Amino acid sequence: MKYLILIITFLSLLSCKKSNEKGEFDSAKIKNINEIVETIIIEDSLNVLKSDKKSRMLCEDLIKINVYVPEKSKDGLELPPPPPSNNISINTLINSKIIEPMFFTSKDSTYLILQNSGIVKYRIDEKILAKVNFTSSEMEKTKRKIGKHYSFYEISLPLFSVDNNKAYVELGYYCGSLCGQGKAFFLEKINGKWKIIESFGTWIS
Repeated sequence: MKYLILIITFLSLLSCKKSNEKGEFDSAKIKNINEIVETIIIEDSLNVLKSDKKSRMLCEDLIKINVYVPEKSKDGLELPPPPPSNNISINTLINSKIIEPMFFTSKDSTYLILQNSGIVKYRIDEKILAKVNFTSSEMEKTKRKIGKHYSFYEISLPLFSVDNNKAYVELGYYCGSLCGQGKAFFLEKINGKWKIIESFGTWIS
């Protein structure tokens, strides 16, 4: 029975990897992603809705977070993450003790690393974009190059636990070369609804 469970888990992860290599998500995953985006907009009070006063822009694409396995130096210390900045160590995710027991467990490790391996970016659902003022990363890069003012939020593609009931998301706010801040969210699906369990700042400039 134990070996049967291991085989089923392996085949499930292999299927997930093949699907991701094509840049695809199943309908259940897409539904979860959209609900998480809406949860962050509402619960974190992002002023991106068209009805908000002084509304800011939301990037239409969710960026991918690369989960890496850290290498260690000769003295046993973890080496710094590889560039670019949207990387996170699997150890950081697994060892996040925001609640007891740990939020993610070792059972989630392989899934956290592989689930978005073939995805470059993911466009937010049209129903959500219809409610917000949105922009594109290309447009904001152009503004930066020509020295034009910019102010926008960028949300990451969620990283899910193997049972798809927990997720990790990052949020970035950019308003100039020395203006901006980042935030991390741990979410859990409780009674069919995604809730922010914990959030904290990750960077500021």
